[in-house]
Amino acid sequence: MIFTITLGLFMALTLLVISMEEGGGALSNFSVSLTLAVVLLSQGVGFHAGAITMTITPLLLTGLLIWLVAWLTQKLSRSPKAYIVGLLVWVAVMWVFTQNVAVILEDPIWVVLAKTAVFFTIAFLIGAVPKSATTKTVGAFIKDNVSERLSSSLKLGLFNAVVLVHGYLAMGLITVIVWVVTNQSAMVRVFHLAGMQTGSRIMTTICTLAWLPNLCLWALSWLFGGGFSIGDLAAFSLWNDHAAGLPAVPVFAIFPQAISNDLLRLCLISIPLACGFLLSLFELFLPRCFAIGAGKPDEPFKAGKTIGQFIYPILSFCLTSGLMAIVMNIIFNLSSGALGQHRLAHVGVDPIASSRVVCLPSTIGFSLAWLVAVVVVAMVFALRLLFGYLHSRDVSEEKRPEDISNAEDPSPLDSMDDMAGAISSETDSGSEKP
Repeated sequence: MIFTITLGLFMALTLLVISMEEGGGALSNFSVSLTLAVVLLSQGVGFHAGAITMTITPLLLTGLLIWLVAWLTQKLSRSPKAYIVGLLVWVAVMWVFTQNVAVILEDPIWVVLAKTAVFFTIAFLIGAVPKSATTKTVGAFIKDNVSERLSSSLKLGLFNAVVLVHGYLAMGLITVIVWVVTNQSAMVRVFHLAGMQTGSRIMTTICTLAWLPNLCLWALSWLFGGGFSIGDLAAFSLWNDHAAGLPAVPVFAIFPQAISNDLLRLCLISIPLACGFLLSLFELFLPRCFAIGAGKPDEPFKAGKTIGQFIYPILSFCLTSGLMAIVMNIIFNLSSGALGQHRLAHVGVDPIASSRVVCLPSTIGFSLAWLVAVVVVAMVFALRLLFGYLHSRDVSEEKRPEDISNAEDPSPLDSMDDMAGAISSETDSGSEKP
């Protein structure tokens, strides 16, 4: 109810400002119905009113609502009984919302209630699972039964997925900011053509922020070569910016133009490959991560140990790639929807294509870094063998002439000395006889 009341007050203020500046009667009378519809929309329940269809989930509101439910779960209770009671109350309240909206919902009532139940379950688990006794028990079991190296490798894989997903979303946000700065004049022109006053511009722009994460995901797909579309009316990518007959929605004016520089396009689509390569390359050689190396020069070569140190990074990088593929596909699906029945039936990205342009280059980057590590370690062993062979050959070549000269080829002077010694000994023995 905290979320609904806050959202309702904002909606009432927005409609009041618009009705005062633009006319059209007392729009504030629709604030309650519109608020209930937006709360349902934030849980994935679309609606349509006349020619307008809205099924694009405002992900910012969705995230705030999940955070609020998770926070209340941590503060109040995390027991199964609390979950069952909370779920029943939540579904009942959402059913009341469906009976008091002035719009037509896109889904049947049972689908609406199922979506809200799934939403509450996810939010409750986010708040309950991290600090639950079950999580502690599972953690202790893993610590006692799974090797430390395997456990740390899996944790590192999870960490990499979180870092890369957040990093890519930040790149999407930066891209949206660049779009706004670059095309703000076009957005102002749309406001002017629509005849909107200053207050209405401000309030509608704030309302648009509810879909800011959606725009960031569209921008991320565009940045890495996937692109996005506004139904059949417009398509935007690094290679084209076809648009014809778009509705007079101010936010549509910030969408980008195609990039004509081939080198710049190549650099942009190579960003995920570079991120995956650099991140994994640092982790492969850092002592606190995988610490891959060839050992000390005086240590004997152990094939099992050398090969085994490359297996854990493979497991970690496979886990990272799998988690990224799942998460990116889900959020790309959630970011898209419909704004109409025909030409605007699909607005947003192609989830599969967008996930591919993000995840596949990252995975290739992991693989390249792993291959580089293999080559580096192999080269170290090869150089050690080469230097050892050259050293042993030099030592043998230094010793061989001395040994041969001392053992097999006595000098003539030494032979003459030996003969003189023998003659003198014979003479001495002959002179001693009587």
